[in-house]
Amino acid sequence: MSLEEIMDSLEFIDQAHYGSVVYQSGEVTTDTFKDYLLEIVLMTHKKYPKLGITVSCGEQDYTFLKKLKQAGATRYLLRIESSNKKLYEKLHPNEMSWDNRYLCLKNLQKLGYQVGTGVMVRLPGQTIDDLIQDLRFFIDNKFDMFGIGPYVIHENTPLGEDLAIQKWWQENKDKNFNIFLNFLAILRVLLPNVNIAAATACDVFDPLGRIKVLQIAGNIIMPSVTPQDYRNLYLLYQGKPCIDEDADKCLNCITNKIVYAGLKPMFDELGDSPFYYEKSKTTPPQK
Repeated sequence: MSLEEIMDSLEFIDQAHYGSVVYQSGEVTTDTFKDYLLEIVLMTHKKYPKLGITVSCGEQDYTFLKKLKQAGATRYLLRIESSNKKLYEKLHPNEMSWDNRYLCLKNLQKLGYQVGTGVMVRLPGQTIDDLIQDLRFFIDNKFDMFGIGPYVIHENTPLGEDLAIQKWWQENKDKNFNIFLNFLAILRVLLPNVNIAAATACDVFDPLGRIKVLQIAGNIIMPSVTPQDYRNLYLLYQGKPCIDEDADKCLNCITNKIVYAGLKPMFDELGDSPFYYEKSKTTPPQK
């Protein structure tokens, strides 16, 4: 997206009374990318100083994360993917390491970010013991936010090309989604004041997937304001919903989902994690 397109999206966010924006990308660490992201965050904070800014752009070095924080970003989401190092290494390229990802999470905490992380539930090779270990990892490290999704297969990945895994995934969709919902419910009981997002991927398993997450554990839902022309360019999984919606239609759809779940959508709210302020013994910013 160009700066102009991003500014148009920010104007929609402002008019829709959203309280936050999330900037997300793949794992890119080039100087060109970092300079552009920094420019985006600076521009956002200058034009909309009351808007919460969350970044989810993979592993970055300490110096750059510090610059982003100084530019106005207050939250960062970096999924650990699995607290089991062996499983992480099995599923990731050789140039990526669990230790470096964990170091990045700790650096974010040192810099004072509200830190989000998460795992993918029911990855091939993942056990229930792994998920229990994940919950312990979340508690021990005092993370503030969680972006957790159910594993969705994609035919253009090494896992998706495996016929046995394809068969397993199709035959166990309902079971895996129920395990995912139980995982979120336990997390909410263990950490009652953290933010838990209702991931779009949930709707692949159930048309009411995100609604169920909100009813069980979720308190955050993220409408997309990405221009429609871009939405089919980053299909992380098959059957991704909402790629044919514009920002206005997405707002109406998600508002209806929240109301259907028996909840009230909160506009003009930063959406900060209460756990972050409880943990740091600080006071949330006043409106």
